[in-house]
Amino acid sequence: MIGGGISIKGSYHEINQDYFLCKSYKDGYIMVVSDGMGSKKLSHYGSKAICESVYDVINNLNIDINIISFKDVLYFCHEKWKRELEKYYDITQCYATVLILVVMDNKIKAARLGDGFLAICVDKKIFCLYDKKENSFVNETECLREVFDREKVEVLEIEFETFFGAVSCSDGVEIGTMQENEIKSFTQEFIDEYSSKEKKYIEEDITSWLSDWPGCDDKTLAYMIKENL
Repeated sequence: MIGGGISIKGSYHEINQDYFLCKSYKDGYIMVVSDGMGSKKLSHYGSKAICESVYDVINNLNIDINIISFKDVLYFCHEKWKRELEKYYDITQCYATVLILVVMDNKIKAARLGDGFLAICVDKKIFCLYDKKENSFVNETECLREVFDREKVEVLEIEFETFFGAVSCSDGVEIGTMQENEIKSFTQEFIDEYSSKEKKYIEEDITSWLSDWPGCDDKTLAYMIKENL
């Protein structure tokens, strides 16, 4: 598996408020993308803390992740996130969105709270998690706060035979009008383009076109691709 990502500071932020993590753990691979809320002055700490908390909780889980609710796992992640931040910061200034992907031998668990998107290609099908803005105004975004609201978290669980790849982006990377067919096309093209390439080439190439991506927000793209498809 090849995994990694790129994060580029937007033109109107002094600090990049996005953060991502993509690496292996004891049972597979974990990818997390988080976007700190722009209205919160410490949100870059919140985005970094949730990525690290998700990895630490899942990697050290003392119960099989497949026999408990994934929302319960996310609750544990939120509790660790809150504990870590409250040691040093005002958590009301650390709000952040989160996109999570856990890939095991033949199962995937994924989750979304807030905007951005996560697209996963398995068995020649692409599944998407993204904010359709169906029940809120366009400029409203759900995020991690002091209390974990499990009803606002979208969860996806998939059994598969072949994992091809996944792409996750903060909302600074908008794909057209962010319709599902556009996200799926982007994801398929991304996997087709980079599945036979080395990580160094992939990240140099992503950096070149992501730097020119329209918009002034922070831009983060994380990915996992099965090698030698």
